[in-house]
Amino acid sequence: MGNIRFLVVPYTRGIGLDASNYEEVIWKRSLKVSDTSVFKDKALSYVFAAPNAISQKTLDEWWRILEVGGHLVLVIPHDLEYEQYMVKMPSWVMVENEVKITVESKSRLLVYKKLSSGKRLTRLREFDPNSALLIRYGGFGDMLQASSVIAGLKQQGWKVIANVTEKGRGILQADPNIDGWWMQDEDQVSNDNLENYWRALKERFGKIVNLSESVECRFLVPYHRPESNFSPEILRHHCAGNYNDYACDLAGIPRKNQLRFYPTADERAWAKSQRKKLGDVPVILWSLSGSSLHKAYPWTDNVIATLMLHSNAKVVMVGDNLCKLLEDGWVDEPRVIRRSGEWSIRETLSFARVADIVVGPETGVLNSVSMEADVGKVLMLSHSTEENLTRDWLNTHVLTPNVDCYPCHRLHYDFSYCRRDEETHGAACAVSIKPEDVHEAIDRLLNARGFT
Repeated sequence: MGNIRFLVVPYTRGIGLDASNYEEVIWKRSLKVSDTSVFKDKALSYVFAAPNAISQKTLDEWWRILEVGGHLVLVIPHDLEYEQYMVKMPSWVMVENEVKITVESKSRLLVYKKLSSGKRLTRLREFDPNSALLIRYGGFGDMLQASSVIAGLKQQGWKVIANVTEKGRGILQADPNIDGWWMQDEDQVSNDNLENYWRALKERFGKIVNLSESVECRFLVPYHRPESNFSPEILRHHCAGNYNDYACDLAGIPRKNQLRFYPTADERAWAKSQRKKLGDVPVILWSLSGSSLHKAYPWTDNVIATLMLHSNAKVVMVGDNLCKLLEDGWVDEPRVIRRSGEWSIRETLSFARVADIVVGPETGVLNSVSMEADVGKVLMLSHSTEENLTRDWLNTHVLTPNVDCYPCHRLHYDFSYCRRDEETHGAACAVSIKPEDVHEAIDRLLNARGFT
């Protein structure tokens, strides 16, 4: 199979059939079934096959079980006649037509996308020296930080293609600096195959910028890495530096923070309408929790209670479905608007741009407005430092933990290695940030905007 599997990643996502004679299945979740009559019409997302001969009957059957929008991926001998069969197939567009040369032989890679109507051919796939593939998987914050590098590559004149999962595309989908997508599913390519995968992609693009582990592992160390055994002093020295600077260096672009979330026109209009409903009062968006256990502030209710007494501000709480539990105490307070689990991440990030102040731990929500000068930010750090994350942020008050384990520069998945406060059961770093300091930072931003 060689590199073929890596060159067809975007076309072999979801659940599909491996109808090849290769000993190894293309992906672990691919179905290896000889009798395709077991499948209903339009049941599969792709069919991957490597036939030495083609028959109309077999093609018709593969086409039957393929959903509209799905892909028929063929690896055939380069001199095998195929046009006479495909011309009889209804409604498709050819998206790949490439001759592959291996040590043993030449083969042709063909990919047809099933349409609801029409047919269209494309020219032979060629190496594009002007294209740059930006590789980044991860959470919302990782994607937003990648937007800075994407902008820098675009300014250098590259045609930027983003290699992401659906989660990543959900964040970056309206970024005007992205020219195309190389999509893949979560864990479609196993970790032990990633190096070979990335190496194979060099055949397609003029430049590869791989931001995998550019923050995690480099600055935030998981416990399976050798660096986790460093002393705290050595680890802090090792993890010094700025996330964006390092990513720019990897990409070969000038060090400049251009992080930005791009809402669509409809999302901008929606956010403005939501903001207008809240009236002519200061609006604070509170991000309740991030992706790790230390990215939750245990004194949130204390700060909001003080705000309710001493200002006319309204607080909009956001987070995932689990964060609904953190909203329970405010059911009867009309000035606290509870939106956890109700707003999508794109709605949340769009609204953040029209809020007066955004408060929270190290989350994608705070990252999304980091370079928006008109939005005040109050950020509670946990495992990162100001130099790492917020050095270049605009209009931001940064609060650092007052515990000797900060900054730990570690990735935490549970409390096995994260110090837990016995009273609150929260992370000690988050607990150590005093609620009066958070309130003071918010108050200063309110005063700066002319609110009293």
